[in-house]
Order: sequence, then C-alpha cells, then structure tokens
Amino acid sequence: MTMMTTIIGVALGLTPVPANGNVAPLTKADKQMIGRYSETVDDTGTTHLRGMNRLTGELFHITINPYGRVEGSVGDEIVSFHVKRAS
Repeated sequence: MTMMTTIIGVALGLTPVPANGNVAPLTKADKQMIGRYSETVDDTGTTHLRGMNRLTGELFHITINPYGRVEGSVGDEIVSFHVKRAS
C-alpha cells in the first residue's frame, strides 16, 4: 500500500522526484491530501488507482502495468513515468 500512495503522491505533485530517482516517503500530511482511493487489478495484471485530488477536487485515474510503467490522468493533466522497487 505504501508504494501505491507514493505513486499517487508523485502523480499529484505532492512529492518531488530528485535526479537520483529515490523518492522520499510521503509525510502524514501528504497521505491525508491523497485521502481515500480505490485499487483494482485487471486480467492483464495492470493496477488501477482511482480517487480525487483533495487539493484541486480533480479526479485521477492512474494505471501501473506489471513492468512498472505508470500512466494516467489527474484532471486535465496527463502523467507518465516508470517505477521500480527500492533496492
């Protein structure tokens, strides 16, 4: 669950991504800004995250494929990036 909230935090612009790609864990305040969201996995193994950006009231729909490719929309904005587990 922590990884999913971090992905949402990056997509919503709540946490910066430094040049080395190591994203700091979200703060409690950041997690509260994300609020509730739904998480489902489809037949292809793609995870779908849906919720509302509490800062703007915009809906988001973010997908993460099994290879770590993240794509989605936050309101009218399109987000796209790649994730990997920390080593």
